[in-house]
Amino acid sequence: MSEILCLTRRLSSPASDVLRNRSGATAVAMALALTGVLGFAGLASEAASWYFTKRDMQGAADAAAATAGANLASTLQRGGSASSTQFTTDAKSIAARYGFVDGTNSTTVSVEYPPSAGTYSGNANYVAVSISQPQKALLSGLFLSSGPTIAARAVARGNSTATDSGCVLALNGASITDVTLNGGVSMTFSNCALYDNSPLTSGNDALYMSNNATMSASAVYVVGVANQTTGITTTDGVFTGVNPAADPYANVSLPTPRSTCDDNQKLTNPTGSRTAYGTPAIWVFCKDVEMNANGNNPVLTLNPGIYIFSCGANLSMTSGTLQATGGVTLVFEHGLPCNGGGNPPSYPGAANIQGNANLNLTAPTSGPTAGLAIFQERTTCPQSNGNSSCSNTLAGTGTLNITGAAYFPDNPVAYSGGSGGGGASQCTQLIASTITFSGNATFNNNCTGTGVKTISYAQGWLAE
Repeated sequence: MSEILCLTRRLSSPASDVLRNRSGATAVAMALALTGVLGFAGLASEAASWYFTKRDMQGAADAAAATAGANLASTLQRGGSASSTQFTTDAKSIAARYGFVDGTNSTTVSVEYPPSAGTYSGNANYVAVSISQPQKALLSGLFLSSGPTIAARAVARGNSTATDSGCVLALNGASITDVTLNGGVSMTFSNCALYDNSPLTSGNDALYMSNNATMSASAVYVVGVANQTTGITTTDGVFTGVNPAADPYANVSLPTPRSTCDDNQKLTNPTGSRTAYGTPAIWVFCKDVEMNANGNNPVLTLNPGIYIFSCGANLSMTSGTLQATGGVTLVFEHGLPCNGGGNPPSYPGAANIQGNANLNLTAPTSGPTAGLAIFQERTTCPQSNGNSSCSNTLAGTGTLNITGAAYFPDNPVAYSGGSGGGGASQCTQLIASTITFSGNATFNNNCTGTGVKTISYAQGWLAE
């Protein structure tokens, strides 16, 4: 019996030691505590991830709804019938760009036309897009049986009421004055509208008019507000607080010059003609072209093609005539290596037409620069004392006839129109970062067959 008791005491001793060992109990407690800490940390990190997913998803829903709304606007303008099916492709395509692919990772992208709930329920002028995606619970699974399902919804209006085609568009979109009419200017936009993307609502405001300036247009659309509207006469109205208009030429690629220059010397008062060659037909100026002969009228003729002012070269005219009516695009870009193989400048050249210079320019109706009469590279140039280093001037007392678009998307233009002022041209568009008008000018909008793209406000406006 004593031997059994002794053996029992020896067998029970290790268990007793474990129970009496406080450091072991602490380790167990610490392990349990750390498990909780890790769980809470996991929950916090996953909650942050879910927040960013929600934010991205809402952005995707907003963009998808706006695109579907633009499709709806176009349909309503044509008097066609709309259904959710035609907008679903738009919505799924846009959502996919944000990483929310319908049918992948249990993601669902759906369209309601008209919206089935909310303020605009049943309204055929609105379309709704919804996105949802279940989330996985990882470390947070210690507390949650499953992750949440994140959802986002956006409703857009198919804006088909503001449908006037534009002939002038200021693209800047920053809180500055985009369009200025100074010095008693009288502008006529014949059968077309002015679009101003500035959101400015104070100071001189997005559209600034002074000194008895007047404007006649089919409509005026301003993202911000105008400092006054008393001098504006329209057929359809002045609209403020609208969404920005899109750049109709945003997808047009900047033409690429050849590796050599066709004119590598500065040209002063050139005469005769130039004929572009190759496919597409291109001619490259690597130095400035100036026409400034007082009392003379040098005439430079550009035959059909693309004429690239590369290496930062400028076109400056105070007299003479540039004749380019067979389908010509003037392109200003920093371009190829210049000055005997040196690096090109950082910024493009510019057009400066003043004095009694005459410019007769007609854009190509087809090809890579269809509809573009002038195309300045999409580069914002530095400013000094408020003036851009590559600002453009289309002014003077001579004839300024442009058929097509004068396109300066990232830099300013001062425009007075000359004696032609677009009046003799049946289709003139002016698109620039900011625009300052002086003098009097007329823009016409009879653009059928000219190759220009439509400046239009048929788009989706986010409603909720």
